[in-house]
Formats: sequence, structure tokens, C-alpha cells
Amino acid sequence: MIIALAGKGGVGKSSISSQLILQLSKKGLVLAVDADPNTNLPDKLGMTAGTSIGEIRNRIVKNPDSIPGNMSKHEYVSLEVRKAMHEHDNVDLLVMGRPEGEGCYCFMNNVLRECFDSMLKNYKFTVVDNEAGMEHLSRKILPRADVLLLVSDPTRIGIRTAARLSSVASEVGMEIGRKILVINNLPGELPDELSNEAKVCGFNEVVPIRHDPHVYTAGLEGSALKLPSGSELSEGVSSIVKLIS
Repeated sequence: MIIALAGKGGVGKSSISSQLILQLSKKGLVLAVDADPNTNLPDKLGMTAGTSIGEIRNRIVKNPDSIPGNMSKHEYVSLEVRKAMHEHDNVDLLVMGRPEGEGCYCFMNNVLRECFDSMLKNYKFTVVDNEAGMEHLSRKILPRADVLLLVSDPTRIGIRTAARLSSVASEVGMEIGRKILVINNLPGELPDELSNEAKVCGFNEVVPIRHDPHVYTAGLEGSALKLPSGSELSEGVSSIVKLIS
């Protein structure tokens, strides 16, 4: 199952992604993909980011002759991706990064697509923490999203933004299964105004998550996001896990 998260900056995608990854890792092997150029998922997980896929791609585009003559592009990229992976406690972490500089990246995107196609079958869950534009899904480097979690802040404008991102996903031809709205950082219960806005925007499944002070504390300390049992974010993510698994 491939689960992708998207939303505008600052709504808590990475915090939710990290807890989703940790909870799903108790059910099976998880591939965690940080597809946001503003990389912070490794910090949330307390893991070390290795070489990014973008760095691998940039190196090969700049110097195609770096691929050994006895290996195909697919074999070489697959090997480099495996070397870039950080493994810990039933979670394998990959950081996508971003291409930089001049040159055509089309062939590398095709090779990466083949690489992910062969790799994803080894994981029970893949969780992708995207930037708002969902670049890697739109380029179909990752083949699909069985579940797209659209994360919003607790405002009507935030929900409308999530709806626009949902439309973008459809317009660029992404293969999407379920779309679920997550309203994060609520100061209390979900108000009727936001519930009604979600319905107007076409969201049939909504998960509310209340404000969790542990997120702020971890950010202030610069530590991994380790939540106590029963915390607001932990309970909210548990609701998502029950809904999708």
C-alpha cells in the first residue's frame, strides 16, 4: 500500500508522516520516502538522511560515464538507491531531494520509475511525505497513491487549499485511490463550519487531529518526535491507520 501526504507548508505533514510510519512499522516493513525538498522527516523519525536520490540523479546526468560498463543504468541506479537507504527498526528511509543544474533528466526519471516499480513490492507500506506540488507523483516516478492524505490546518481556507491540491492530483493523471482530508492542530472538537466545508469541497472521509503540545516541545528541543501513548497526535494517527489498514 502506498500512502502519500500532501498539503501546504506548515500544516504538519512531516509530523503526521513520522507517526504514521512508526505505527505502520509495527504491522510490517515500511519504506519512508521524504519527497519534500525541505527535508525534515529524518529528524522527526530520529534517523540519519543518506545521499538523496536527487544527488544520485544529478551526478549521473552530469557524468553518464560514471556508470560502470558492465552494469545497465537500471542496475546501477538500483544499487545506488539501496546504498542511499537508511534502515532502522522495520523502516527504510529514502530522501528524494531535487534535480539541480542543466541537463535532461527524462532518462533518469524513467530509470528511477523502473527502480521503484521493482522495489515497492518488497514493502507492506510505503509512506511518501510530499511537497505541495507532489512533484514525484506528478512525474510518476512513484506509480500511484492508494491513499492520498490531504492535510489542512483548522481553517476553511486550508480545507479549500487541500481541495485544490486534490484537483491537481486528478488533473495531472495521477493514479489515486482514496482521498482523505486530515484537519490538523484543532484547538478542540471539529466545528460544524469545518465539517460542512469539507463536505462542500467533496471530502467524504475526514480525520480531525487536535493540537498536541508534544510536537512543539520536540521542535523546540530539536529532538525526534517521540509521543507518549494517548497523546493527541498519536491518537489521531491511530484513527488514520484504522481507516486505511
